[in-house]
Amino acid sequence: MKRIFKIFTTIALGCSAMSVFAQEVDSACLKYQAIYQQRYKNENAMNKFSDVTINNWRSLFFTCPTASKNMYVPHGTNMMRYLYQNEKDAAKKQQYLDTLMMIYDRRIQYIGEESNYIGKKGAELYFLSPLQYEQAYEYCRKSVDAMARNAEPRVMYVCLKTAVLKFQKGTMEKGEVIALYQAIRAIMDANIAKGGKVAEQNSKYSNDVDNLFIEIKPDCSDLVALFEPQFNANPQDTALLVKITDNLAKDCASSDLYVKAAVELDKLQPSAQSKRKLGDMYAEKKQTSLAMQYYKEAAGLEQDDSKKAIIYYNMARMTSGATAVNYAKQALAFNSNYGAAYLVIASKYAESANSCSSGAEFPDLEKWKVYWLAYDMCQKAKAVDPSVAGTANSYAASYKSHFPDTETLFGYNVTEGSSQTVGCWINASTTAKVK
Repeated sequence: MKRIFKIFTTIALGCSAMSVFAQEVDSACLKYQAIYQQRYKNENAMNKFSDVTINNWRSLFFTCPTASKNMYVPHGTNMMRYLYQNEKDAAKKQQYLDTLMMIYDRRIQYIGEESNYIGKKGAELYFLSPLQYEQAYEYCRKSVDAMARNAEPRVMYVCLKTAVLKFQKGTMEKGEVIALYQAIRAIMDANIAKGGKVAEQNSKYSNDVDNLFIEIKPDCSDLVALFEPQFNANPQDTALLVKITDNLAKDCASSDLYVKAAVELDKLQPSAQSKRKLGDMYAEKKQTSLAMQYYKEAAGLEQDDSKKAIIYYNMARMTSGATAVNYAKQALAFNSNYGAAYLVIASKYAESANSCSSGAEFPDLEKWKVYWLAYDMCQKAKAVDPSVAGTANSYAASYKSHFPDTETLFGYNVTEGSSQTVGCWINASTTAKVK
């Protein structure tokens, strides 16, 4: 009986000791938590944390892992990010980054929600250490795959950004990136359609996600494969139509999808831009009459002089003779420094050299006059717009090859530098020139 009593006494004393220890731990936890939390709010507002705050947080972190969710994210991550960003020593900086990653790991270990917080960890890693994009991709991809429509927009953005980097470095296939973009874009579109805060959060990153897709330099078939299902599902979504026409305008203007989207956009939101896009599209297809129809409508609606000049320039390139020169001159009326418009005039003059000299008393002389005038236009082009100097010089050299030499010009009783009038439909003045 005495022995049994002794055993119970020993057990009781042991339990009492454990209880006292647990109470001491709980007391310490409360103390650490009270001190760091009391100071954290003010220091976080100033983005500057004291040693006292960080040390008490650290004690709570290691001693009481289930005391609080906030001590991991955002409190712990904010403090460790502060230390990382303000540390110049590379070794210490790495230690802070390692600790920051550990905060996410312990948050998952003790609190849970791995699918969510593994993505946050990946986004954190990428923004602080972009060279670790491969590892960041793994974390974010795991989160996006698991969270699906509940994935954080920031995590989805980093997931695609790191995938693009992997593609650019040759560790991921283009098709995989396109498939990932489509999946992320579908999630964002669904969330934006919900409205409210979730729509706002997804909208914030949607344009950035689209820009990342363009970074992989998708070809025409990639773009059509991406946008055609979206167009078929909602052909009257003006935002989508703008996106389709903007992305397909450069290399896919001849595709059926671009035609459909451009025509539909012009019906829903007729504007100078939509008319011009249609003009460009039909010009690409060599359907001149339709192109000219839309260009004229675009010119009538356009308020920006520089854009109006481009429209008239496009019209000049598609026509010939006096009509083309008149359009080019209208382009110059809206942008006097439009060198390319002068080059169109030069080319239209040169094209008329034979027809304007045919039947003349001195056909060679009349032909030279046209080439002299075309040469003048090249000089004006590069004088007002140095960016076209290379093309202007090339054109000028071609026209100069038709000039007479001094002796031949003298045979026509014409002296170099004398004023000359060009007739035909041109009706302009130039000066005599020799090779």
